[in-house]
Amino acid sequence: MLKNLPEELFTKGLITQDQFNKIEPIVSGKILSVFYELRTLLYLGVMLFTAGAGILIYKNIGELGHIIAIIVLTIVMIICFWYVYKNSQPYSHNSVEQLTPYFDYVLLLGSLLFVSIQGYLQFQYAILDDNLSTSTIVTAMLFFYLAYRYDHAGILSLAITSFVSFWGISVSPVKWYSGSFFSQSHLHVTAIVLGAVLSLSGLLLHRREIKKHFTFTYLNFGFLLFFCASITGLFIDDHIYGIYLLLIYSGCAFSYFAARISQSFLLLLYAFLAAYIGTTYFLAETLHIFRGEGILWFYYSILSCGGFVFFIIKFKSYFRQPS
Repeated sequence: MLKNLPEELFTKGLITQDQFNKIEPIVSGKILSVFYELRTLLYLGVMLFTAGAGILIYKNIGELGHIIAIIVLTIVMIICFWYVYKNSQPYSHNSVEQLTPYFDYVLLLGSLLFVSIQGYLQFQYAILDDNLSTSTIVTAMLFFYLAYRYDHAGILSLAITSFVSFWGISVSPVKWYSGSFFSQSHLHVTAIVLGAVLSLSGLLLHRREIKKHFTFTYLNFGFLLFFCASITGLFIDDHIYGIYLLLIYSGCAFSYFAARISQSFLLLLYAFLAAYIGTTYFLAETLHIFRGEGILWFYYSILSCGGFVFFIIKFKSYFRQPS
């Protein structure tokens, strides 16, 4: 029926002959878009190139020499950033369409090479032993600048990851590269604060209409970090689990609000799973005082499974509606 729609519209005079000629091949399947397939291949090519460069250096380090390898990687990185600088559009608070189709991939390649060179220098020469946290925050600030200046959500993800890593390194003084990773008892508290800060920052920037298409990236990282850390605290600090339970429920309410703004079912799914885990833990701590505990757990299992199915059916279709 859909295939006949362009012809019906043309017959009724609702579209012109030129519009019909453009729409009909697409609807009939004569023209097939491979846009996402090509983007996937380009991203895969960037990842394979950086991985291949690392393997080449590792396999032939005695022949190439460390200095030559670093110089080659640095030259390629500089070429990438030079290409980005020469072919970039002016900054805008809105989404920016770049002039060349390879722009995003070249920028991603240059950024990944920057991280590779930094890691190479650390692993080989240990030059960042005393400045690891400084190096991490500088990397995060650089990636934030690149993400906003050149409108790249992938670089923004790298920036947020580096920013979160900086606080992890600062709170837990570890040598991550040597395997001496010590657990810090209050690291999850830092993660809760960071998750809240990221989520609030995303909503604030959205409200100010600054790169509104970045909002989901902030919320995705923020809520995932917040819920994971709160659930971790629920099990680690079980003597004050009520505080973490309140945090989880508060985060769920906030996540529902954020999900409606960003029209994201995923954020709502995070909240549902976190609330389910928190509620189940609370019942495990309290139901044992009642007689017939097994029956109560049976009814809870049935109701929770039914609730999950209802949740999927109701809200999955809801978020497909136009806002």
